[in-house]
Amino acid sequence: MTAPPSALDAFVHVPLETFYPRHSDPSLNNPSERLIVPLPAPLFNVPSRPSLLHKIVVAHLSSLRAGTASTKNRAEVNFSGKKIRPQKGTGHARLGSRGSPMLKGGGRAFGPRAKGPDGWKRKINRKEEQLGLRVSLSEKWRSGQLAVVEKLGLDQPSTRTLREKLVERGWTNALFITGDSTNEIDERARWAFELSSGNLPDVAVCTNVFDMSVWDIVKRRNVILDLEAVDSVIARIDPDGPWLEEDWEDIEDGEFEGEEIQDLYQAREDAAQEIEKRA
Repeated sequence: MTAPPSALDAFVHVPLETFYPRHSDPSLNNPSERLIVPLPAPLFNVPSRPSLLHKIVVAHLSSLRAGTASTKNRAEVNFSGKKIRPQKGTGHARLGSRGSPMLKGGGRAFGPRAKGPDGWKRKINRKEEQLGLRVSLSEKWRSGQLAVVEKLGLDQPSTRTLREKLVERGWTNALFITGDSTNEIDERARWAFELSSGNLPDVAVCTNVFDMSVWDIVKRRNVILDLEAVDSVIARIDPDGPWLEEDWEDIEDGEFEGEEIQDLYQAREDAAQEIEKRA
């Protein structure tokens, strides 16, 4: 269990693990020599907001409804409109048509009507969605269920091999988030990983961070990022913040102030240089 949220921390740390190739860097398999990936604390150590997560998840699931549920009222059922029995003299209650909602097989009173998928949509503001992503990722980090791996891939598509690897690491119920790669070999290995995960019901692969939702994160027990997806996820959850490498010049020019941000980028730069040195 990691430390509770603190406004004094500039960044949080996630150990860098290896997944593919299995022994690409032996030091990554040794906990004492494992590299650390620093992540911005204002994004990955946000206080819990259960009510916000509930609101976003309910809105997301509502938007998935087809909106085609429909029932027939007494005017639409396939019965005659002829009066069943006389109004008076029978000793029974008065009844009109055979399609009365009181009778078996009659129309339904105040039943659901088709309104289309847009009728179930609930509005979620853009900033609410971004905050929800930060809260959900922060919850994963605090519970130790957020991991960063050097690469995601397989030598060849094999669901059995992938399942064995995931069972070994305890990632049987996980969301994998991948970034863009210009290396053809890594791209082919990642394609094999994505193809192998198609038959695993509790495993999801997100290749585009802009398709990632709060429901995708809270639905799975673990969230695993590859190293190339870290900056993309940061840009997704806070596009206006000074967290990416292209913003470093603005920080040096004084646009963004604060020793915490300076320390954060210095730590990230040192970690990137160490990773390149060991590659």
